Amino acid sequence: MNTIKYLKELSDQEREKFFDSFDLVFCDCDGVIWYPLRDFIPGSAEALAHLESRGKQVTFVTNNSISSMKEHIEKFAQQGNLKIKEHQIVHPAQTICDHLKSINFEGLIYCLATPPFRQVLKDAGFQLTEESGTGIIKSLKDLHEAIYGGESVEAVIIDVDFNLSAAKMMRAHVQLQNPNCLFLAGAADALIPFGHGDIIGPGPFIDVVTQSVGRQPITLGKPGEDLRQLLLQRHPDVPPSRVLFVGDSLASDIGFAQASGYQTLLVLTGGTRLEDVQRLSPGHAQVPDYLADCLGDICRADNR
Repeated sequence: MNTIKYLKELSDQEREKFFDSFDLVFCDCDGVIWYPLRDFIPGSAEALAHLESRGKQVTFVTNNSISSMKEHIEKFAQQGNLKIKEHQIVHPAQTICDHLKSINFEGLIYCLATPPFRQVLKDAGFQLTEESGTGIIKSLKDLHEAIYGGESVEAVIIDVDFNLSAAKMMRAHVQLQNPNCLFLAGAADALIPFGHGDIIGPGPFIDVVTQSVGRQPITLGKPGEDLRQLLLQRHPDVPPSRVLFVGDSLASDIGFAQASGYQTLLVLTGGTRLEDVQRLSPGHAQVPDYLADCLGDICRADNR
């Protein structure tokens, strides 16, 4: 913990140095701005307004594809009284749409994701294949239909799918045996917050398909390398060292940001406890630069 600066313990001089050290903020939403799938965390709206008052650009980098970008914007407005524009939100479904448009993709897609994620693709004009069979496997005939039935596709996309099944993953594997079939992934978290703790995220399922087909997906959600490159390309005039990444996950946020050369601020309102941070060895890739009990400490430290 000796190398981590606790935000509310900074001196006036250290606090000013902190604010002067970055121009752009990449900020997670769930566990940072609001409790996962719930209400705003006290102080977070004020912190975002404070960053804006100091002239900082803020972009929200979320892996939450359960909620659409429209729902994110409405939540900012209704609960935080904040006017957030679409271009300020980096959302897995949208980054994948943007990538497909950039390569003029026009083929059929097999998409393992939530209904809101699938709807984003449909609204953008992409064609998605429907599931084959009844979805309930009671015999080898049912399994064969689920895996091999339906049309061949030109792309497979995997994100959070709460109805994921072995048959769906087998079908994805079969389609990806075609080397010309694109393999795309959105959110790739190993764990995601739900209820009173964490549950398995999409990352392990993506890994299973990756190992079975022997090639890596283009991953446009955290902590994907392709998303890292996309963020760097979106802000070519801002050096990575002048970016502050705020998150609640050591792996998906802090590790991702450290590998990008960003400064990092970990908040303890989400999936990480203080004990988790204390267990990290000095120099570990997931050790944050700064630590805060909540995002509200940004303005509380400034106004003490």
